[in-house]
Amino acid sequence: MVTFAVKAIFVWFGRAAFMTNGSYKILIVEDDQNLRVTLTELIRLEGYSVLTARDGDEGFAQAIEHQPDLIITDLNMPVVDGVEMAQMIRRENGKVRAVPIIALSANLNGYQLPEKVNSGIDRFVDKSLGNRQILMTTIKSFLISSEITL
Repeated sequence: MVTFAVKAIFVWFGRAAFMTNGSYKILIVEDDQNLRVTLTELIRLEGYSVLTARDGDEGFAQAIEHQPDLIITDLNMPVVDGVEMAQMIRRENGKVRAVPIIALSANLNGYQLPEKVNSGIDRFVDKSLGNRQILMTTIKSFLISSEITL
């Protein structure tokens, strides 16, 4: 009886509202290898699939090839920085253009955020705070809102 009720809820609300975390692909773009590995493990522990890139150029290529559900990027990186990568992604056609982008930086105060608001980045998170819960809440809020728009 309980199994039937659960199946009925799935049918009623549809697939989108009940996707497991493993159904999501998150791209992490971070030049600091230690932080990239730490973020990867943290996000995998939450049950998400993770792709990684070392800079914005590699991140852009990964985003086009793998079509992630969310991108987390550092702002200050060699080759192509996080803002430029976000702008490149927003110029693309198709699904990747609308992927939520979260930018991490240890120096948000010095990054001139008012000028970056229209850069294509959806949320800025201060990684110097080291607050895992803020990042995970932000990730979940973007993934839930993308489910609603399916």
